[in-house]
Amino acid sequence: MRQQEPSAAQVWSDPAFATAWLGGDPQGEYDLLQLPRTIAAQLVADETPQPQLIVDIASGAGKFLSVLLTAFPEARGVWMDVSDTMLQQARKDLAGFGDRVYFTVGDMRALRAAGVPDGADVVLSSRASHHLDRAELHAFYAEAAGLLAPGGWLANLDHIGPEDIWDRRYRSVRRKHWSPRKPAPAHHHNYPLTSVGDHLDGYRAAGLTDVDVAWKAFYTCLFLGRRPQG
Repeated sequence: MRQQEPSAAQVWSDPAFATAWLGGDPQGEYDLLQLPRTIAAQLVADETPQPQLIVDIASGAGKFLSVLLTAFPEARGVWMDVSDTMLQQARKDLAGFGDRVYFTVGDMRALRAAGVPDGADVVLSSRASHHLDRAELHAFYAEAAGLLAPGGWLANLDHIGPEDIWDRRYRSVRRKHWSPRKPAPAHHHNYPLTSVGDHLDGYRAAGLTDVDVAWKAFYTCLFLGRRPQG
């Protein structure tokens, strides 16, 4: 494992950094990710109308989990993140769901060690796996897929590494038209970021053959895949 990888978890565990990041996270009309979160919920609902257990890995403030729990009022949710600051924010933002949400702190590279349960109908993640290299990404997908019940869904909404020229184009247009309230603090990434192909390969290697890119805007993709029913 690369030496820099542990520092990513350390950075996100720092209260000052996590607080600054939350302050720069886009809201309202600038939050382009509300649409793919809704798309994920609707795609799941079309074939799995009553999921019982939804697990959100590296959940942050719980935006993705909130959309799914709203769409499926009978479902229970598991929130997991490495950051105590994110935990405090998520407890506030998800308070309306009451005891439907179980909170646990842990590293996305060690899901079972964090107490994440098996038998999930949906496993979510958002804006976290881009901190992993290809091998680590595939290991994450393998463990996450292992948490799924037969027919369960794995949804990952995350940034990818396009070719340099397209990365510059995307970032230029986004800065001009969808700038956040204030910029998020710079933080650790492995460059180049993993590609669309790296993600699709990881899904398939984890046994999720029913896979697609359900949404893409700029350098961010919604990947969905389903565990076979058999």
